[in-house]
Amino acid sequence: MWLCQRDPRINFLPLDKRAEWIIFPSAVDVKARGVANLDALFRRDFTLQRPASTAFLTVRAAKQLQLTINDRKVDLVANHNWKDASTVEVSGLLHEGPNRIEARVFNDNGPPALWLSLIGDQLLLHSDQNWIASFAGSAWRPAALASSPRFPGQGNSIDSSERTITSLTKVWPLWLLFGAVALLFCAGGNWWLNRHSTSADWMTIVMIFGFASLWLILFWHNAQILPASVGFDASYHLNYIKYLQEHHRLPLPAQGMVMFHPPLYYIISAVVLSLFNQTTTDPSGILLLRTLTMLFGIAQFVLVFATLRLIFPNRTDLQVVGGALVAFLPMQLYMSHNPTNETLAALLVSASLYFALRIAKSGAATWKSYCVLGLLIGVALLTKATAVLAVPFIVLTLAYQLACERASVTRWAGTLGSMLLIATLICGWHYTRVSQYGSPLVGGSDPINGVFWWQDDGYHTISYFTRFGESLVRPLFSVTVSFLDGLYSTLWGDGLCSGVSNLSVRPPWNYNLMCAGYLLSLLPTLLLAIGLIASLWRLFRAPRFDIFIFVGLSLAMAVALVYYNLTVPCYGSAKAFYGLSALVPLGFFAAVGWNVVTNGRKWRQLPIAILLTVWAMNSFGSFWIYDPVAQHVTTAMHLSVGKRSDAALTEAKKAVAADPSNAAARIALASALDDAEQSSEALEEAERATELAPLDGTTHLKLGMLLFKQNKLERAIEEARLAVAFAPENTQAHLLLLVSLFYHNEDPVDAAREALAVSPYDADIHHLLGAALARKRDSMEAFHQLTYCVLIRPDRTEVRSELHLVLLALINSPDAAKNLHRAASSIPDATVALDELAWVFATHPSKELRDGNEAVRLAEHACALTKRTNPLLLATLATAYAETGNFAQAISTIQESISKARSNNNTDAIALGEKLFGFFQANKPIRQDPNSR
Repeated sequence: MWLCQRDPRINFLPLDKRAEWIIFPSAVDVKARGVANLDALFRRDFTLQRPASTAFLTVRAAKQLQLTINDRKVDLVANHNWKDASTVEVSGLLHEGPNRIEARVFNDNGPPALWLSLIGDQLLLHSDQNWIASFAGSAWRPAALASSPRFPGQGNSIDSSERTITSLTKVWPLWLLFGAVALLFCAGGNWWLNRHSTSADWMTIVMIFGFASLWLILFWHNAQILPASVGFDASYHLNYIKYLQEHHRLPLPAQGMVMFHPPLYYIISAVVLSLFNQTTTDPSGILLLRTLTMLFGIAQFVLVFATLRLIFPNRTDLQVVGGALVAFLPMQLYMSHNPTNETLAALLVSASLYFALRIAKSGAATWKSYCVLGLLIGVALLTKATAVLAVPFIVLTLAYQLACERASVTRWAGTLGSMLLIATLICGWHYTRVSQYGSPLVGGSDPINGVFWWQDDGYHTISYFTRFGESLVRPLFSVTVSFLDGLYSTLWGDGLCSGVSNLSVRPPWNYNLMCAGYLLSLLPTLLLAIGLIASLWRLFRAPRFDIFIFVGLSLAMAVALVYYNLTVPCYGSAKAFYGLSALVPLGFFAAVGWNVVTNGRKWRQLPIAILLTVWAMNSFGSFWIYDPVAQHVTTAMHLSVGKRSDAALTEAKKAVAADPSNAAARIALASALDDAEQSSEALEEAERATELAPLDGTTHLKLGMLLFKQNKLERAIEEARLAVAFAPENTQAHLLLLVSLFYHNEDPVDAAREALAVSPYDADIHHLLGAALARKRDSMEAFHQLTYCVLIRPDRTEVRSELHLVLLALINSPDAAKNLHRAASSIPDATVALDELAWVFATHPSKELRDGNEAVRLAEHACALTKRTNPLLLATLATAYAETGNFAQAISTIQESISKARSNNNTDAIALGEKLFGFFQANKPIRQDPNSR
């Protein structure tokens, strides 16, 4: 709780009932964003009947704030912690009649958020939904409460039509069939067992063999259907394996998004692929990697059976309930389709738990058993760092046992000491190697990866962690509503659809069964909850080593998940499969829950067994790919992304052949034909798609894009407007409308501002708006929008050129000095723009346009943003110092610039620095006509 309330590194908005945190209501977006210090402007107009004698304003913002009242700046006490509120007396800034408060809030790794309270004589005003906001020049919108749930709207890439009740109306006949089969299986099995003497071991073997056979059948069926690149971070995992195959050495943590991971899974995968002469680009190679994860998954539920047999040796029913729940757990099924290190790590943790329980149960284990356990712990930690969560509970359990035995120091060293030594020797080298980059535990959001990013929602509130229920209504991507919904939707189904950011390319699972299955999953959820509560009760009444390990590991996983969501506050952090290593405790809690609920009574066991069997069949069926249209459409889109146009065209034609009335199939075919440069045929298919689905924005978008490519701009504009109307949160629809209007010589400014209200972090929209404003000779606004563009996408060199031209327009305007200072007062934190403007203030030949102090302010800010690593920015700062007459500081700074340039071998910066150094030694400032730069 202290971290949430006080730590400025945690993007948690602390609760304070005096006011609400408010944000700009942009569309939900799950794609990763680069770090960029964008700003939102919050505004509130109010009227005073008479002047206020006292008025105290309390404010805080995530994370930087500029505040004005009636266009007069409010001087706030600088806080090092953005969570600290500042209070100031502001009655002198208020007046009788209309008043206006404006707060400009900047945030570089989350949405700008404002909390404000104004209390005075007959005055009570606070931040709430009565405020309006504009984000980075967007159209104005009513502010949204940060604590309110966020839902994807029409046209959003993660907006799905599936609802649990709607899906239930489609699958209930199948559920009746499942129920009949389950009744026959359970009742028939019970009747047969009552009349035949069968050993528990034989029953367990039959069950395990049956479940494994079903897994093999499922994966054999899906193997050639599932697209190659499906899976959470699949491309990054494949890149790691590819690196090992090509370089025959381990990568450095900074060489890729998952290169910091422990290497065991990737080494095994690379070796297996090499043995079969395959690579990560071969379809057979992907199939081989999926086979590995499938085998890991089968071994995982076998170990669950073995562990439950160890704990409940004479209770076959408990072994079957716990083992079956793990075998048919949707999280386990979909993860085992993907190339990932999660399944191997979970397997090795489960093996460690099994051996630890065997040692604890036997009581007189030899040092060899401890060595085997140390080996398992070591390889688990060499697969994934999250395995460390199980280690303390294993060590404490075994240490407690040794203490109860009053073991000698020699036995402690030979058993527990040997275990820890072996584990350390196996995995310690990796963590020592990684710790050279700052910490032995590195994550995907750590700066050492070389990629600075964040993702919606970018912050959390207490309500995000306490809400639940959306996953029972709209399960797919219900993580946007709450943390618990995210866990529930990814535990009992593929709620994040295997890591895609666009549901049009999601895996072709059976989503009707999956979504309806979230309702069925309430039963196993209830069993797990009852089992956990009963286990806690038993642990407090009579401590047991198995319950201690299982409860301890589960709670540690829960705490770790919450902590990770606080430190990396994005929708992709709330995934249940991060706890895949806790499948043994999960099976145990399910077994205990079953035992508590049924209490050995047949009349309870039969209906619950039937419902659980229906749930298991539904889970299995959810991942049985059967929809030929979805299958071919998904495959065609993945092939198109992979630049395999001929194969994509073949798949798209198969999709249309399977269902000629399916608009999605027609769109896929239109895209494939367009890629194959069959433009007229593509246009025909797109027109057919709009006829089949006239209210679908996607069909109009595809038709509009094809029309634009054929320079039929009037029709393209018409289709783009329809696409925006039917899919208002589709960024591509807005972009199509903007470019069509722009090239048709129509004014796209208003449309661009509306587009920014949907996607304020889209660099292309800012670029188009900047270009349109420049064409209207609104150079000030154009300068700001182009600055936003280069701030979001610093690699856009063509936009830098346009930015320079717009700055020249400001310089050559009739009121140039005033315009330049206006630009400087509200410039976004883009180093390119700061540098350009600082250089003008420091070097312009006209005295009226030069301002050394302003040049220093801008240049110092630019250098601070880059931590004084950019030699060209340092050169500008030195030039600004020279303009103020501070030549000593100018010489020191230019020497720093030259040193940085030489260390980077930047010849242009070296030449510039040496040239400037000569001027500064002669106490001469720089003069340069910006038109010649």
